[in-house]
Amino acid sequence: MFDDKFFEDWLDNQAQKVMEQVAGGQSILPEQMMILVLKAQTNHFAHLDIELREDIQTLDKRLSGEMQNMNERLSKEMQELRKDMDKRFEQVDKRFEALTTRIDRFMIWSFATTLTTGGIVIAAIKLFP
Repeated sequence: MFDDKFFEDWLDNQAQKVMEQVAGGQSILPEQMMILVLKAQTNHFAHLDIELREDIQTLDKRLSGEMQNMNERLSKEMQELRKDMDKRFEQVDKRFEALTTRIDRFMIWSFATTLTTGGIVIAAIKLFP
């Protein structure tokens, strides 16, 4: 739509002509002063654009570094959390093993008690008919 290079070339040309008049000691018209102001603004915008791009690049590098550090910290924290969870699961497994052992012993004791009591009852029935 609008060619920046064409505009910049035209503005440079016009600003150069006005500066030659000023250097020659001639007075300039308000329209010519506006050309100088416009040239100063475009220069200012160009410098702002360069500074903004540099700031964005610096910010991008800083944020990339911070994100990498955060990812490393999260990775370490996740590894530590996983180790803690593994320890807790091992403790739960040990508790279940202990509980299973107790239940097995109780079942053996109950079976033995039932057989003994049954044997005593049968013996008593046979001895005391």
